[in-house]
Parts: sequence; structure tokens; C-alpha cells
Amino acid sequence: MARRVIRRRPSGGRVVRRVVRGNTREASQQPAATPPEPAGITVLMATSNLVRNLILPKLAAISGIRLVGLADSPDTALKMLMQEHPEAVIFDMDFGGELIGLDTARMMQKTRIRAAVVMMVPELDVDVLKPHSRRFGTSWSYVKKSTAARVDVLEVVIKSAIRGVQWIEPDLSRPLSTIWKVADQARDLEAAKAVAEPVFAISPTKLKNAKFEDPESPVIESNASAEDDEIYDDDEIAPGIKTQSTRDAEVDGLNITSVSVGHGGIGQNVGKVRRAG
Repeated sequence: MARRVIRRRPSGGRVVRRVVRGNTREASQQPAATPPEPAGITVLMATSNLVRNLILPKLAAISGIRLVGLADSPDTALKMLMQEHPEAVIFDMDFGGELIGLDTARMMQKTRIRAAVVMMVPELDVDVLKPHSRRFGTSWSYVKKSTAARVDVLEVVIKSAIRGVQWIEPDLSRPLSTIWKVADQARDLEAAKAVAEPVFAISPTKLKNAKFEDPESPVIESNASAEDDEIYDDDEIAPGIKTQSTRDAEVDGLNITSVSVGHGGIGQNVGKVRRAG
């Protein structure tokens, strides 16, 4: 409420003053309105100091892009990714160590955060990188570190990645295609090898009671008959595991299906199972 007070001056005029009643303390303690966050594409940088000093001034010159974090280690990059939810992450291939930036980006893609990856790389030597071909993501955008220093190129690659368009620098297209082809061939070779190598089924009881042989223990000759020796060699069934003939399952009266033993252990990496009996 307001109260109107009228005072008369000696000269005959009057002054009107309005007094406002209320809790002025509460009004002063009310928090000020939070200003809206600036609009723009949110970007997280996970690069070495050298690359950061090269790219950061160029990034600041691009309109419509807002930097939300600078990561100084792969662990920090993953934490900032979960906290800031950036739309794009600029990686240095050697961030955190040689080729560690590639592994960090692949780990990032396993999270629920779907951020576009812009990978900055040097000149790619295909012969040197063939053993590491699987570490290069096929859906990332790629730009050379030297070229990323150009504002126009950096703006195009980031905004294209945000729209879901993969942008690869022309000079990197051929070496990347070769690297990805090597990775595909390696996967096909492993799949074919897993199918071609048979895995024998053995009794679960015999596998449970099997003991690992000591390589330094003396060899003890067995008096087993020749018929038992002709069944299977122990190393064919499971290297390092002492086993017996799978025909023992019938003698013991066990009714089993199979136990798959693969290269990584029981039930792992099993391609083809052949049952004996």
C-alpha cells in the first residue's frame, strides 16, 4: 500500500510525496534474475598444449561457437564430457601420449553422450599406422593440425560435424581409406580363423578336476594303451589343461551337451564346436 502525504510550503504551494510501505528487506534479498546462457555450439577441447595454443585463438574468432572446457588429460576429458555435454569435441591424436587421443575418443563414444568428434592428426604414414588401424574411428571428422590453424577450415569442419556430416581433409582421404581397409581385413581374418579352428567338447567333470601341468616337472611315462593315445592329444583340446578321453562321459553315465573351450577361456571366442563320442 502507499500513503499520500501533502505538505504546504510557506509560499502557498504544496509538495506531494508518496511513501511506499512494504518489506524492503525481503525485496533486497531476492536474487537477481539469472542472465541467459550465451547461445552457440558447445565445444570441448582435448589437445596438447602446443595444439591448444595454435587452435584456441582461431576458435575464438569463429562466431556461433562457445568453448565449454579445456581438458589437460584423458581422464579430465571424459569427466568434462559427462558434466558439460558438449556438442563437439576437438581431439589431438597424440593427446595424453602417442595415439592416446584415438583411444580416448573411442572410449568417449561408448558413453551415452553423443558428441561429434573432430580429430586433428599430422601427416599419416600408412606403413607405420597399419598395426594401429583399428584405433581410427570411421565416423569421425579429420583435419591436419597445420590446416586447422585456418579459421575458415576449422569453422567448416566443426559445423559440419555438428550437423552429422563427416568432413575429411582431401589430403587425408587416401591414407585413411587404406587404414580402414586394413582394419576390415584384420577383422575378417580373425572371424575366418575362429570358424576354421575346431574346438573339441570335453566333460565338465574332467574339466573341473583338470590340473595345470608344471612345465618344469619331470615327464612321467604313462602305461595307457595305444587305443587311448589315438583319441586326441591334450594340447589339441585345451593347451595346458590335463584332460582325459571324452568317451569317459559315457562310462560315467553323464548326460551332457558340451563345454566350449576357446582361446580366451571357457565359453569365449568359440567359433566351431565339434563333439566327440
